[in-house]
Amino acid sequence: MKPTNLYLDAVRNIPEDVRRETALKFSVSDKIASILKSRKMTQKELARTMGKSEAEVSVWLSGQHNFTLKTLAKLSLALGTDIISVD
Repeated sequence: MKPTNLYLDAVRNIPEDVRRETALKFSVSDKIASILKSRKMTQKELARTMGKSEAEVSVWLSGQHNFTLKTLAKLSLALGTDIISVD
């Protein structure tokens, strides 16, 4: 009898919408991190620019934050480029 791999079973059972949501969250946080890196800007500098705490920016970059459109708009202005684009 083949042993069960609980982790793989759990991953297989994640609904597709949850997979996509997670992918989008990581995509946005990766984009922000990439922009910061290209501008040689720190999380602390972004936090100061936006009037936020460094801890909040750290959460944004964790890939687990559920961004509002308002926050994305403010981030785009603070970074001088679009975080996401809508065609």
